Amino acid sequence: MSQDVESIYDEYISKLKQALPNVDPNFSHRMMYLERKISQEDMTEPDVSAIIEYAKGSDLDNKVEGLRSKFSVEVEHADKKGIHIVGRMKLETIRKISADKDIVRISGKVDPGYGE
Repeated sequence: MSQDVESIYDEYISKLKQALPNVDPNFSHRMMYLERKISQEDMTEPDVSAIIEYAKGSDLDNKVEGLRSKFSVEVEHADKKGIHIVGRMKLETIRKISADKDIVRISGKVDPGYGE
């Protein structure tokens, strides 16, 4: 691969990390891509399945209830330090969720949600 293209990609990933420091940049890139791709479809929000890792000592039960009530997503405990969320959402929702100071990292999968 061309050195120029790699440096452009590295800069892009670096800027994604700066904009959303606790969100996996590949996850956020995929969300943006799909938001643009399906913007003219009936379903304008990609289907997201994400793991939110919290700092040690965080009250996960409280986090689960907060996510359910504030963002209307399906939420369940993933393990002792994480929560699994599922739902249709845009990157702006992930940005709002990531503002929680107890979040260490958000990663996941995203697809258009219509069989692709």
